[in-house]
Amino acid sequence: MTLDHITRVSPDQLDTLVQLEQQTFTETFKSFYTPEDLAAFLHDKKSRDALSAEMAAPGALFFILWQENTPAGFLKLNLHKQPDSDGPLPAPVMEIEKIYVLQQFQGLRLGKQLIEYSCRIAAENGIHTIWLGVWEHNLKAIRFYQQQGFEKFGIHHFYIGNQTDTDWLMKKHLQ
Repeated sequence: MTLDHITRVSPDQLDTLVQLEQQTFTETFKSFYTPEDLAAFLHDKKSRDALSAEMAAPGALFFILWQENTPAGFLKLNLHKQPDSDGPLPAPVMEIEKIYVLQQFQGLRLGKQLIEYSCRIAAENGIHTIWLGVWEHNLKAIRFYQQQGFEKFGIHHFYIGNQTDTDWLMKKHLQ
């Protein structure tokens, strides 16, 4: 399998984005949350209405990664968004808010392709620093981001229903 392309999400692809967001989040985190908390989070944060509102926000960019003709993952970037804690970072900045690959496509280096694509978007927009948040217990993702040149600079809290999680904030300076 080879990566065919990454495309910006168009309004007519909203249902595909909703499916990707819900499936990747469930695959990644379902064993860590109660079914009630997970269902509420998917309804509140990964519904068609919620994602439509996110797509309309200034500086928000959504992309779908296609493996042949099948959506395999997605990416959400926020241009010029500083972290809510442990900042500010050297501006101009960009957040990688969401980066997910469906389980069936993991191990194909598609996450690396999404990070490289993020760096290209950053360069096109004159960004000096990119940053992201990753759950402190997601060691596989932390190692991946470290291999891509990210380093921890702080923490913030993330809420799923009644559960509070701690995310590492990680940054990468671009040349």
